[in-house]
Amino acid sequence: MLYRTLAILVVAFWLTMIGLLVRKESGAAGSALREVPVGHVMKLLLMHEQKSALQISSEKQRLGYLQIHPQMRKGERSRVIDFSGHVQVMIPGMERQRVKWDGELELEKSLATRRFVIRLTFSDPAQRPPLDHRVQITVEPPRNLLTWTLLGRDSLPDLPRTYTLDDDGMQKALREIDPALPQMIQTQTKSMSPPVIRAHQSSMLIHGQRLDTYLVSIEQSGQTLLEFDVSQLGEILRAKTLIGYSLAADNLMP
Repeated sequence: MLYRTLAILVVAFWLTMIGLLVRKESGAAGSALREVPVGHVMKLLLMHEQKSALQISSEKQRLGYLQIHPQMRKGERSRVIDFSGHVQVMIPGMERQRVKWDGELELEKSLATRRFVIRLTFSDPAQRPPLDHRVQITVEPPRNLLTWTLLGRDSLPDLPRTYTLDDDGMQKALREIDPALPQMIQTQTKSMSPPVIRAHQSSMLIHGQRLDTYLVSIEQSGQTLLEFDVSQLGEILRAKTLIGYSLAADNLMP
């Protein structure tokens, strides 16, 4: 039951949201004028190659950790943002679950997305001993492909499944999980507008001193899904999410 629930949540979220965000981000570097171009902040992250180590919390309770490491891989002529971490999540009627993840976002020189990979690992407490499950999702906009692999479940082969990054591909993937899922997702997303990514100059108070930052936000249908502050040296200092999780650098935690 746990595995089915998480598989539905993971695949539904990444098929609908990453498909939108990745394609939106592809044109961000030269799109509409904003107070600060999003591409400028992305270049700042990559140029300084600063690691961002963030504690994840909710209602003042520490629940996990996230590390982000932008890199310029000159030998491969690519720009990569590696990330890893873990978080404890609450699912109604179940024990608290620890979910781990790692992956990378690979960018072209123009900052268009070349490839996005995320791997998630979680345990099923109903199994004795608990059984680890692993999900890998790969998005490749230049090839118009999304590939996902579910591991550790007897009813599904450990083989990658590939879909096109369009409505047909999404519908096919969701039907393979649950025939009723496409209609449910379509009903929930019918009134949703495409995400909008913005950046502007901001500041924050750290240990009594005012620090200039760039505030990046991702908004959809009038709601802020995610916003985060980036320092002038390209370090992510803090972030807030729509679902109630907050992230902050180690030296900013109370």
